[in-house]
Amino acid sequence: MSWPGGAGHTSRNGLSARGHAADQVQIHIGGKFDFDNEVAGLTEQVGRLKQLTRTIDDERQQQGELINQLEASLDQARLVLRRTMGRLNIAYKQAQSNHLLMLVLFAFALFFVIYVIAKVYRLGRHIIG
Repeated sequence: MSWPGGAGHTSRNGLSARGHAADQVQIHIGGKFDFDNEVAGLTEQVGRLKQLTRTIDDERQQQGELINQLEASLDQARLVLRRTMGRLNIAYKQAQSNHLLMLVLFAFALFFVIYVIAKVYRLGRHIIG
C-alpha cells in the first residue's frame, strides 16, 4: 500500500502514488480495456434496472388498488354484519321477553272462549228448542 509521502512506491499491481501529490492515486490498467464497450454495457444495465423499477412500480400500484378494493369490501361486510347482529340482538331480546309465549297463550285462550261460547249456544238451543 502506498503511504502519504511514499512517492513512487506501489502497493498493488497498477496502483502507485504520484510523485508530486501524496493524496492522488494513479491507476495503470494493463492489457486491452475498451471504455466504449464498458459504458455501453453499463448503459444497458441501467436501462434494464429502469425497466425493472417501472415493472415493480406498476405491480405496487396494482397491489395497492387491490388492497383498497379489499378494504372497501371488508368495510361493507363489516357494516352488513353489524346490521345483522343488531337484528339478531333485537330478536333475542324479544324472545327473552316471552312475546311468542304470550301470543300462543292468547291464541289458546281465544280458541277456548270460542269453544265455550259454542257449547253454551248449543246447550241453549238444545234446551229451548
